[in-house]
Amino acid sequence: MVWRSAPGPDPAVRQSAVPPAAGSPGGTRARVPLWLKVLLSTALLFVIVWFVVVPQFAGVEAALASLESVSLPLVVLAAVLQLFSLLSFSALTAAVLGPVRPDYFTLLRIDLADLGVNHVVPGGGATAAAVRFRLLVRAGVRSGAAITAATIETTGSNLVLGVVFAGGILLSFTTLVVTGTYIAAGTVVLVLLAGSGAGVWLLTRRTELVVRGACRVAARVPLISAQRVEAFVRSVAAQVLELVTDRRRMSAALGLAGANWLLDAASLGVLLAAFGHPLAVGPLLAVYGLAGLLALLPLTPGGLGIVEGVLVPALVAVGTPHATALLAVVGWRALEFWLPIPLGLVAYLSLRLGVLRRRPVTP
Repeated sequence: MVWRSAPGPDPAVRQSAVPPAAGSPGGTRARVPLWLKVLLSTALLFVIVWFVVVPQFAGVEAALASLESVSLPLVVLAAVLQLFSLLSFSALTAAVLGPVRPDYFTLLRIDLADLGVNHVVPGGGATAAAVRFRLLVRAGVRSGAAITAATIETTGSNLVLGVVFAGGILLSFTTLVVTGTYIAAGTVVLVLLAGSGAGVWLLTRRTELVVRGACRVAARVPLISAQRVEAFVRSVAAQVLELVTDRRRMSAALGLAGANWLLDAASLGVLLAAFGHPLAVGPLLAVYGLAGLLALLPLTPGGLGIVEGVLVPALVAVGTPHATALLAVVGWRALEFWLPIPLGLVAYLSLRLGVLRRRPVTP
């Protein structure tokens, strides 16, 4: 599963000289110290792991005993599906950026570096997005195009995840026990879909209205340039309009976003089958989508602890034996969460020592 980074702020949007903010000495806005952010994130992670994840390992001895019957070819297939999930997301990046972009292998390494940071740093979405933004700019993408593409790609990909979750609910509506958690997630999906539809309509049909509103907000926020905000909104509107009017490119983007999530879900499904308990498509997509939506909350790196704490009991609730659910989730997270960390480090080093070593920054 490729957890999306929230688009980072465009450095060009910040003003270099602005009046001092009210209530802050010398115009410096109060910020939460980095050490405090790390401490709070670590404490939250500890609480989640201790009270949510650890209880899931109560039957770990029985689970380990079932390792003797695991199907190794299916485990290899699950790894291959995870690889193609990563490849499809970088293809989505290429589709959103359009024809003027770096080569695919460079984009793949940038996305892997982004994913590695997102899985390591507490609240790493913003930090990972900043790393990805700088790497894209160093690779030759204009700064405005980089932040615009990241915004569109992140929003669109997460909306497709919502559609995957909704599809799983519909396919298993007669057999799935719909709890309050599913209802809450479904409500969030409906709100996001409706809000995004309205946002696309406003950006493409009422661009001037959105620009005026954004500039009014920017004028009230210290260190934000209204002119830069206007340029950013117009850039997003232009790229969204270009996407929605180019049916071939739009279809490719939607298909690749869907492939990214579905291949990841298929990897989990294959691991369940490898441990002797295949799951129907509907329940699989429903529990996968539920965990994915909850993991978007910026509480722990890559949803660490949240995904495991949700997936195992959700799989048990749809009929999967606890030992099978535990092993499948642990194996899947090893492929989906932990493996991209060393891959991301290698990708980042290869970029800095290779294609990006002497390339000038594109304004």
